[in-house]
Amino acid sequence: MRIVYVIAMAATLFAAHVAASEKTREAVKADTREPFASAAADVRKQMETDGRYAYVKPDEREKVEADLAEMGHLFDEHASVAEMDKPTRVKLFNAQESVNAILTLRDRDRLVCERGASTGSRIVGTSCRSYGDIEAARQASGKFMLERSATPCAPKCTGN
Repeated sequence: MRIVYVIAMAATLFAAHVAASEKTREAVKADTREPFASAAADVRKQMETDGRYAYVKPDEREKVEADLAEMGHLFDEHASVAEMDKPTRVKLFNAQESVNAILTLRDRDRLVCERGASTGSRIVGTSCRSYGDIEAARQASGKFMLERSATPCAPKCTGN
């Protein structure tokens, strides 16, 4: 029976890994000006409140915007990557990788799996949730705690 459980867990982890790798895609990858402009506009739209990258932090958003601006400037000087010299290609590559790293980390659809015992149990299992679900729960919890701390305590809870 234990072998069946181990095989089932391995299959579950493999399926989660495959699902996560299928969803992972580079947000910004363009080799000419027009596809880059389209990709940059899409990234900016997806960083809005309900977008795929809505959980990008303000300092990261500034970095993404700066890198997109740098990439746009490089494409203004050169119509395609093929026309760029090596140092310019390196600048473009580094900016592109920086943007993709931030967006991959903050992608609301990214699957995050944790292994551990559930509350009230010693049985170890794997639970997977999307980054968006995790962040929404964290924000809701913070909001609840803020509201609870702002609500005055009833006379019964004086601590006496």
